Amino acid sequence: MKETKSIKIKKCPYCFRNISNDDIGFLLRTDGARFLSPALNEVLSPKTDVPYQYFWNAMGVPEEQVDAERIIIDNQIMSELNQELTASGHDLAVRQYDAESCGYSFYVQEGALTVYSNTMICPHCHNVLPQHFFKYEMLMIGMAGSVASGKTVYMSALMMNGFDVMQRENLSVRSASGNPNDSYKLEMERNADRLYRDGICPASTSKAFRRPIFLEITYRLSDKVIHLLTAIYDVAGELIKENAGTGRTGFVRHMDGFICLVDPAQMHLEHSVMTKQTPEEERVLEKLRILSKEEQISIQRMSHDNGSQVMNQDDYLFQNAVSDEYIYERKAETILDSIRSGVGDSELRQKYMALTIAKSDLLEELGEIRAFRGSGLLFDRRQVSYGFMNMDRHFLRQDILKQIFDQKVFRLQRNLDDYKESSLFAVSALGCETEELTGQEEGAARAVGRVRPIRVEEPVLWMVMKYMQERGWLE
Repeated sequence: MKETKSIKIKKCPYCFRNISNDDIGFLLRTDGARFLSPALNEVLSPKTDVPYQYFWNAMGVPEEQVDAERIIIDNQIMSELNQELTASGHDLAVRQYDAESCGYSFYVQEGALTVYSNTMICPHCHNVLPQHFFKYEMLMIGMAGSVASGKTVYMSALMMNGFDVMQRENLSVRSASGNPNDSYKLEMERNADRLYRDGICPASTSKAFRRPIFLEITYRLSDKVIHLLTAIYDVAGELIKENAGTGRTGFVRHMDGFICLVDPAQMHLEHSVMTKQTPEEERVLEKLRILSKEEQISIQRMSHDNGSQVMNQDDYLFQNAVSDEYIYERKAETILDSIRSGVGDSELRQKYMALTIAKSDLLEELGEIRAFRGSGLLFDRRQVSYGFMNMDRHFLRQDILKQIFDQKVFRLQRNLDDYKESSLFAVSALGCETEELTGQEEGAARAVGRVRPIRVEEPVLWMVMKYMQERGWLE
């Protein structure tokens, strides 16, 4: 076994325990190959990976849904294997240091058969580490939003056509998944491909913790090239709320920042029999299932402390029609409150917040949004070719979005002042409306018209830019 040339200590992006490149193990595939050595056949056969199974069970994934039959090599297994190989006169298994990636690879050879792996795993939870994990710094972003806010479709839009919306002349983005055969990675890539090719939107995901999407972002300046790993986590708002203070949501504390999606259905838009709308506005409001003014008043009476509804005689009629849980999830403040309770007030000062209106294309038809001066900037679909984003237009949009949030969502100052950095965005993963699918595709939807995302990349790239600036990598 070769000695480590350079010790690197990082935080596992799954269990968040400190690990070094000297302690990592490997995930192997043998494709059914058989060896002459009984020791090799024993070690290189699939077995239940107990640490891996325990981790995903603890994170809310049922045991029957965890594929824990794997071939794992760690330091202890490798040491015992080499003792047996030495005794039987076989060549030793080798753990080889790679100075380029600051990581390791594993190989063992017997005659014409060779088993090789550079798929490194955390020694504690046995999850696969991303490529170049020990070489580059990592930014961890939590994608937060209530039920049906569009997190899964948003992630698919980012990945669509090989992360095309994120590419620039001086900036490139690629997958950094450490395991090319990971089932969740392949599922997300299929979702992105179906969205790009057929306009099929994936159905909502379960509340269980899901694997992050790993990206390697390369930014080229005239005299240097900057690399950064970025992990994007699906931080289900309902999961934080239901399991506050438990291990299943402890990962939220480790995020460097959050993209918080606000569904237009959570906004205080006009929807009352006393208000006249154009047929187009009525169609959009009906599609959003906007609550009536009376229901919105009930939302305002909701306690911020425990989510219980304070009912008076006028509200009583709505008690049976709209449940407390449903109304609570429709409050835009709910997710920010959940993040605050999961992270803690003092830790918020170390986090970025990109507060983002999702499905913003639906607002394009509403007169009450068009009444805001310059609101047309919110629906600009032109793609930036250089740099992170068009900063001039970004600052102009900030002024418009501040007015919209203060009047249609909530007062910004109370909700954002405690973050290290915050910014406002209006995006759309599709840029067009959808229709529900039935039959085998029930729960999914199809885009009506051409899929043309509206600046979905900007919240991610804004956070990447801030992270780089903070470290002095950018002027």
